[in-house]
Amino acid sequence: MTTDENLLNRVSGQWTTEALRTMQEILSGSSKVAITAHRSPDGDAVGSVLGLYHLLARKGIKASVVLPDRFPSFLDWIPGTESICFHSEQSKESEEIICSADALFCLDFNAPDRAGSLADLIVSSSARRVMIDHHRDPDSFADLMISDPSCGSTCELICDWAIASGNWSNVSLDAAKALYTGIVTDTGSFRFPSVSAHTHSVIAALLDLGLKHSEVHEATFDDQSLSRVQLHGFALSERLKIRKGAGIGVIALDLADLERFEYVSGDTEGLVNRILGIRGIQMAIFMRESEKGKIKMSLRSKGYVDVQALATAHFDGGGHKNAAGGILRSMTMPEARLKVDEVLGQWFNI
Repeated sequence: MTTDENLLNRVSGQWTTEALRTMQEILSGSSKVAITAHRSPDGDAVGSVLGLYHLLARKGIKASVVLPDRFPSFLDWIPGTESICFHSEQSKESEEIICSADALFCLDFNAPDRAGSLADLIVSSSARRVMIDHHRDPDSFADLMISDPSCGSTCELICDWAIASGNWSNVSLDAAKALYTGIVTDTGSFRFPSVSAHTHSVIAALLDLGLKHSEVHEATFDDQSLSRVQLHGFALSERLKIRKGAGIGVIALDLADLERFEYVSGDTEGLVNRILGIRGIQMAIFMRESEKGKIKMSLRSKGYVDVQALATAHFDGGGHKNAAGGILRSMTMPEARLKVDEVLGQWFNI
């Protein structure tokens, strides 16, 4: 496909001539390329690392993908997942890949600590580092930093690089599947404010490559186990608490709740959006006990409510204005609920 001039004119302004030149220099001067993303990888993290992995492969560049830990099982279908090395399971091999790399791509995170167990390895790496991300307030830790918070996903930024650098012909069908998955998941199926006309133009270009978007949607969203559906029903009917006057909804699931429904990674994906979809709700919080003393949080909002600021200030997290995540450590679920209630009371004067 010949890249449309209109598409080229709309790529992220971060991909300047100098940035493209630096990217090419790093790639051409590297014999060992490593690609990584943030802890608890989501669709955009997995889609961007595998999208770039497949794209580089078509250019004749062999790369290795290392992630801090496992991603939700509903992303297992993406081509290339079998090649990923997980630090949580293969620590020695993962560390060897990072330490021996002369080019290290850091995708979908903007500070080393977001990479969890890989943070120290990233900081100490002698490789030339490339950060490609769309979250606010990045740390200056990379030799090339592509940071565009106005963009709906890191996968869109990877597509923009392929377009601007003349590499669109190297986007294989496998790469297209990975990149589309990242875009569709991180934009909430194209419903978030970050979606632009350019986002849809990129999707059209991916479809022109032969991508079957309905197949991606079915594999990602419509292949749920009965226990997962039952868990969602239980969470909404038995664990949802709503502050009607404040427009806030909270669901908290402890280990016992999860075990009751044979929880596997990814089973609670989307619950926070179900809360936000309730009429009158402006902010939704989902809390999941991932292990004893550790509570993972997902926060979503509508309009002016800035959940990134809330997550950054109180929950060791970050993200975007209307979608963020956080972690509470060294506390039980009842203690975590009290903490959240206190923070909400202070933050919103309720």
